[in-house]
Amino acid sequence: MAERRKVVLASRNRDKLGELAELMEGLPFDVVSALDYSGMPDVVEDGVTIMGNAVRKAMFVAAWTGEIALADDTSLQVRELNSWPDIFAARFSGPEATYASNAALLLDLMRDVPDGSRQARFASACAWIDPRPGPGTFPVAAPATRRWLHNPWARAVELRDPEGSAGYWEDLGADQREWESYAASRSADLANWGHDAVRLREVAASLLASGPGGTAGQDVARAVRLPDPTMWTASSSEQAGAPPTVVAPAGLPREAPGRERHESLWLEIGAEGRLLGDITRQPLGSAGFGYDPIFRPVGSPYTLAELTRDQKHAISHRGRALARIRRAVVVAYGLGAGV
Repeated sequence: MAERRKVVLASRNRDKLGELAELMEGLPFDVVSALDYSGMPDVVEDGVTIMGNAVRKAMFVAAWTGEIALADDTSLQVRELNSWPDIFAARFSGPEATYASNAALLLDLMRDVPDGSRQARFASACAWIDPRPGPGTFPVAAPATRRWLHNPWARAVELRDPEGSAGYWEDLGADQREWESYAASRSADLANWGHDAVRLREVAASLLASGPGGTAGQDVARAVRLPDPTMWTASSSEQAGAPPTVVAPAGLPREAPGRERHESLWLEIGAEGRLLGDITRQPLGSAGFGYDPIFRPVGSPYTLAELTRDQKHAISHRGRALARIRRAVVVAYGLGAGV
């Protein structure tokens, strides 16, 4: 590469940033984070899939900074709880959720579930978006995927009433219908092995009541809302100067350092990783974060929080997703097999 590029990790969660930075070690990029860019707004994570949310975050961070952005989103699906907490894993126990309160609520809901019926699945989706990839075909290594995007900010659309932006995007596509379908599926409690069904319905109703978007501690009113990222999908053979779409997000604020640095076509690389396991009856271990102390991977006598850093990275959902991103990036950017 002619220049040493930056990769901006699209998160302000210091625990997650630490893991992402460790998993990026050895690649010839300067790794920084959203914390290094003061004034950057949050993004409303209103997708119904973890990949949709990861791409939303990466798209905005790439736009704001003008640098490569790497974002991830994680879900925890518990079979007995009709796949809850799913995409709400970070704020399962409410707006002021903590790691401890989320784990405590999950264990409480499953207090009477027998050991043979406590299966769960972690899943992470990672999105790498380069807003100035330059010329090239950028092949990637499967199972990672590649997509080209028109620069959504190539033209600006300003709404007369900014307060109506959420309704504008919902009317534009299928966002609202997708959300309603998702909410209906998560409201149908089909499992019956002994969890606290009444309390689960209360938790579900609370999380679903306000509609999609928002995370614990996030000021949704000031955050940026993006519609379905597939709106700007492009063919790699399209003319670089072709209009991206008849609609676009409002122009980036003047303080965004990447405003003038974007190319017409952006490169997106995506990958997912999953990990099967069981929910324990009590927290075990002091390493890791989030639900790690109550998640025991299949075939392991230890929870994720009882593993060393390297042991966890080798098997975890995030480790698997990032390993696939790494392989894809090495091939796409011609970094060589030794990286």
